[in-house]
Amino acid sequence: MNILFIAGGTGGHVYPALSIAQEFKGKDNNIAWIGKADSLEERVCSKEGFVFYSVKGTGFLGKGVLGKIVALYFFVAALLRSFFLLIKIKPDLIVSTGGYISLAPSLLGSLFCPLFIHEQNSVAGLTNKILHRFSKITFEAFPDTFLNFKSKTSFVGNPVRKEIFSISTKKQEKTSTFNILILGGSQGSKQINDIIKIILKNHDVPSSWKIVHQAGTLDNSRLKEVYEKSGVNFEIREFIENMAEVYQQSQLIISRSGAMTISEICSAGKPSVLLPLPWASDNHQYINAKYLKDQGAAEIIESDISNSEKLFKLLIELEKDDNKRESMGHNATLVFPPNTSESIYKAINESLKI
Repeated sequence: MNILFIAGGTGGHVYPALSIAQEFKGKDNNIAWIGKADSLEERVCSKEGFVFYSVKGTGFLGKGVLGKIVALYFFVAALLRSFFLLIKIKPDLIVSTGGYISLAPSLLGSLFCPLFIHEQNSVAGLTNKILHRFSKITFEAFPDTFLNFKSKTSFVGNPVRKEIFSISTKKQEKTSTFNILILGGSQGSKQINDIIKIILKNHDVPSSWKIVHQAGTLDNSRLKEVYEKSGVNFEIREFIENMAEVYQQSQLIISRSGAMTISEICSAGKPSVLLPLPWASDNHQYINAKYLKDQGAAEIIESDISNSEKLFKLLIELEKDDNKRESMGHNATLVFPPNTSESIYKAINESLKI
């Protein structure tokens, strides 16, 4: 079969598509991908050996009148280019994971062959809200994201890397340290950094704490200086290459609550304290976090420097309460269905037989 994947813009769209594509790879399938030029998705396709085609596009939401006109121009241009690409690729099915770059080729592609979409967040993005009407199956990471056309939705969770999913089955070695992993994202989070700096400045941090802080590409010289003065055992990393290893070693995770991050945390079976991004669209990060909180898998603290004291007290409590952390970690493994990529692969193949 000729299978076309359409995804781009951010890792949150690209990596789920990649996980699904890897299920189809090497099974008498030809895989093509449409995304943005000079992008993460183009590099992924080069590494995986997928045929890559690019379209141009720009976001529509949050733009002024001129910005919206430009976005519509790119959308029409992408429709025209997609038409010729679809004739060339001749896909038997299309898998799209959202993002503005996906709208034109996915919308047009649904006229050529069955379209399958996957939504990563608890609140659907604009592209997937539109595409849901044209999809054969809409895969949801969170239940009830789509309430219209409910008959064609399937709650499957988010596809995560197999090496991360396998962590929850491994027994963690006992250690004398309390290993905390702080995830600030690939760009870093100045707000999270400031909260941690206030904690380190105002408190005698327990000598048992060992912190790995993924701080992104921000200027972290001041953060490093505060860590050094506190005397705590720490590592600041711009980027973590082997996420499976640091997840395995951690006993508690402090993080934003983007869909893919919390999916990895849950797959790894780790307790977490979530600080939702306050300005996330449709407040989706808080809704993501509350879903975990309601399942007993995470604690939520509003992401504001005024809550640094609250976070410190919570960390002290969780360090002492092994049973609560263990319960949270166990509950985390139950939040989302397992083997998401494999489930999507099977569901697509079964639907084509009908």
